[in-house]
Amino acid sequence: MTNRMLLLAAILVGMTSGAVAQAKKATSIHGEIVDVIAFVSGSTKQEADAVTKSARAGNPLGLYDTKAKKLYIVGSTEVNKSPHEALIPYIGLRTFITGRIYSRNGINVILMSDIGKSIK
Repeated sequence: MTNRMLLLAAILVGMTSGAVAQAKKATSIHGEIVDVIAFVSGSTKQEADAVTKSARAGNPLGLYDTKAKKLYIVGSTEVNKSPHEALIPYIGLRTFITGRIYSRNGINVILMSDIGKSIK
């Protein structure tokens, strides 16, 4: 497992303990799939090929809600399963992800239960 995946796993584990704000029901977020590391380091406009290559290399993917200007790290509801395979076909498209949202110390995570092409 790469250092980046270990970091993401640590974030997700940390999100489940302590004072965590949790959505009581699944919520749908609309936005675009981004490479979290490139996005946070300043590359706000990302080409689909570059994001796909990063995802296949193990970099964490997220959903950027362009309307609310909020980044969500995307996790899987299944233990030890990466959401990458479900996210990759939607890179470059306006997408919705439905799932439970967890937030703590400015970090937002959505545990994906559904994904699709957004019509909004």
